[in-house]
Amino acid sequence: MTSTADVDTPPAVAAVVVTMLNQADRMSDRAMTARSQMDHLGAPGATSVIRVVPLVRSFRVNGQQHLATGSVRVVVSGELAVAFEVFLQGIWARQDQTSSFAQLDAEATAEAERWVAASSALAVALAQPLTASGRGELDLEYIAAGLAKRLAEKSRNAAADLREIRYALELELAETSTRSTTHGSQASVVSALLQLGIICGRAADSTREAVREGLWLHVTDPAAYHAHRVLLNPAIVTHVSPATVLTRPWMRLHDAAIRQCLELGKQLDTESVAVHALLAAAASVSSSREADAQTSFNTLAAVASLGLGIPALVLALYGADRLLPLDTLPRQVAFLPVAAGLVFATVLAMRRSPRGEHRRVWIVGAAAALTALLGLLVIAGVLAPS
Repeated sequence: MTSTADVDTPPAVAAVVVTMLNQADRMSDRAMTARSQMDHLGAPGATSVIRVVPLVRSFRVNGQQHLATGSVRVVVSGELAVAFEVFLQGIWARQDQTSSFAQLDAEATAEAERWVAASSALAVALAQPLTASGRGELDLEYIAAGLAKRLAEKSRNAAADLREIRYALELELAETSTRSTTHGSQASVVSALLQLGIICGRAADSTREAVREGLWLHVTDPAAYHAHRVLLNPAIVTHVSPATVLTRPWMRLHDAAIRQCLELGKQLDTESVAVHALLAAAASVSSSREADAQTSFNTLAAVASLGLGIPALVLALYGADRLLPLDTLPRQVAFLPVAAGLVFATVLAMRRSPRGEHRRVWIVGAAAALTALLGLLVIAGVLAPS
């Protein structure tokens, strides 16, 4: 799916093309070489300089936060004729009033309008900083290197937005962990963490690919590409000398773009580790809640067994026909162990009540239930026929 956004951009920009990434033929050497033999709009008959940088961008559409990941192909041809072709891995929209994210489906009819709005907003955000780079030189390689460096820096800055989202989810997880099971559901937080992990993982994949390919510099300048590889990794066995500022006039910009991508990859890996740690913490909290619920159930079962077992034991020991009805003092005194057992069960329920905001409800409920049971036994004993 391809769309061209008409945006208010400097004269250096001819078009911004937003394209869903096709995993089947994603940026092969043949496709990249063929693209370099066309102009910035894809028309044959001219050559272009190409760079590919990772895309991580946080932007808003109608006040709703969106996240986009993928790759941006910078195409420069002619005199300051530039196009950005965005290969999207996905756009995620943050749901209103919740922390969860939902990936927009470009093929779904119900989400077509949202997809168009989000892709258009992304195109505008990408096109805004497009100007000729550096000293106003008309060298296409220089312009491509400068734009690639700016885009890589923007993507690296967007990693801070991912970190802020993770902080918010971490705080929400901490808050839900202190609430009761009913009012502290972690389903939305866990779902958001999973989506954030997917976003960071996909962005890291694009970043690693861009660094491995040297931003695809080898398509138009293989010698500069190999020289910069030696600069990054002197252990490479080759006869090529490491790149310097004298290798190419724009080598400093290209090196800065690569290093921005390397730093972006480190930050994304850090966020992925932190997200998985939060998921493990959420699982631990869930297990702890289940253990607490089981403990509360066991306590309730013990109190209920005392409340029902002691009266049954006393009646079995004395015999109901000898103890009932409770119309004489000796029979009433013999009934005291039943009352004592219920009082003991009430005290046990109070001491073993769970901690937290529902402790008072637990104590009052247990005391009321055992008091009602005692009252029922007393009334039944008094009204029992002679």
